[in-house]
Amino acid sequence: MMKSEKGFAPFDLSKTRKFDRKKDQESLRQSFYKLAAQYFEVSCFTIKNSNWMPVTLANVAFSCELFLKAILYGFGVDFSKTHGLKGLFEKLPQNEQEYISKNIGIKNREKEFYLCLKEQDQAFPEYRYMCEAKAMSANPVFLFAFAHILKFVYESLVRENGKDEELR
Repeated sequence: MMKSEKGFAPFDLSKTRKFDRKKDQESLRQSFYKLAAQYFEVSCFTIKNSNWMPVTLANVAFSCELFLKAILYGFGVDFSKTHGLKGLFEKLPQNEQEYISKNIGIKNREKEFYLCLKEQDQAFPEYRYMCEAKAMSANPVFLFAFAHILKFVYESLVRENGKDEELR
């Protein structure tokens, strides 16, 4: 059980106290980044075992969504009711979109980035329920590259804004 500001968190998860999305953007930004980094770290560990591929894909896809949301909170962008990698990515400021699309570590990025982004838009919900699919293809190369550059962009923005201590 996690300790909260006002005592212990309730066992009943439906009663969990949440941050206010309007007032607590700084706390949400940090919280989303921390959890994104944890999911990404786990996916980097689990990729070593091909038997864990469904878990790896769900974790890396979720880390991408969380990194995007952390960056959006940092810019004060309202992304409520926006889901999927593509929709969240398109909410980023144009210069960040351009940087990511031109620097992501995939081959043929000029043509492939937007195609992969569209194809992997619903990666987290799809990979999370992979057990329901008769067959499914995956693009771990894109998802890992996307998570990696999103993490880099977030950390760069934090450094640019003088908040280095947050990354320690």
